[in-house]
Amino acid sequence: MVEIILNPSIRAWDDYVVAKSDATFSHRFFWGESLADAYRLPVFRLGAQPCSGDKALVGILSLMLFAAPGMDLRLISLPYTDGAGIVADDEEIRRKLLDAGLDLAIELGAVHIELRQGGNINFHEFAMGVDPCWCHTAHTFKTGLNRPLPESSEQLWASLPAKVRNQVRKARKCGCTVAVGGLERVDDFYAVFSENMRDLGSPVHDFQLVQLVVSEPSLGPRVLVVFLAEKPVAAAIVFTHNAVLCNPWASSLRSCRPSCPNMLLYWAMLELAVVRGCRWFDFGRSSPDATTRRFKSQWGAIMQPLTWHVFSRKPHNWDPYAETLVDEAWKLLDLATSRRDGPARRRWISL
Repeated sequence: MVEIILNPSIRAWDDYVVAKSDATFSHRFFWGESLADAYRLPVFRLGAQPCSGDKALVGILSLMLFAAPGMDLRLISLPYTDGAGIVADDEEIRRKLLDAGLDLAIELGAVHIELRQGGNINFHEFAMGVDPCWCHTAHTFKTGLNRPLPESSEQLWASLPAKVRNQVRKARKCGCTVAVGGLERVDDFYAVFSENMRDLGSPVHDFQLVQLVVSEPSLGPRVLVVFLAEKPVAAAIVFTHNAVLCNPWASSLRSCRPSCPNMLLYWAMLELAVVRGCRWFDFGRSSPDATTRRFKSQWGAIMQPLTWHVFSRKPHNWDPYAETLVDEAWKLLDLATSRRDGPARRRWISL
């Protein structure tokens, strides 16, 4: 028998995350804590532990209360994140965590729970068994993208298509160089990231969030920046978890695309993963038919299941397609305005 407790200790939480092969860096305590701090959002951590004997956790679920203006109140695991849903030792514990999450939603007045789950967990039977006041919809409009890694950089290089290798070589011939660091590279990263987001028509994340996650050692963060003529033109942040190097954020400047800095950036991330002894590289999510998915596939990325399970209290209904990161008018803003106003809008886009 297990019981569900609210807000277990940081140590108990992260010990469990480290022990589970299906957990990711975004299940770490301080990933959720950084999101909560940067955007002033309440986070609730549900832990499952045995009723007697060893009290080590046997399951976890983080839920953030998301109250976007004019929208239904939601609990999300977790916003701005690909997949940080339930991790549990078995199906019975997973079900207890789901039930506890639904009870918490009722207590808080939320009418939706959104569980972002990687892997092949089958929620159909769970959905059949929940209280009939809830309806369940599984959304698969996003896919994860991962690739296995060889033991050496030489093997990695040899595994890439000739076209990819030639574009990496072109970046170097054009004078592109790579720097890898920590907090001292955050300004360079944000300069590229914020400009690229503006050009895509997307409000940018808060600079404070970037600082928080890069300063947290438990996430294993590194910042990679590609320079051309001493100017940062491509950049990414990666996190390490259980022999997986994960890349949620990467950007490059459109004006410098002919020099292929983005190709050198991705090569640098993959090479770093191999050097650090990682067995997998996580490219982050994409839409299955998007150009970003095709770009990542040329690096050997394989599509992995990523399902966003939405439980809604009848008669409410929530469709993740109702949100978008793209606003054509945003592209017309000057860079200073988009950096100033972006985080306030990005805060209420859960994607």
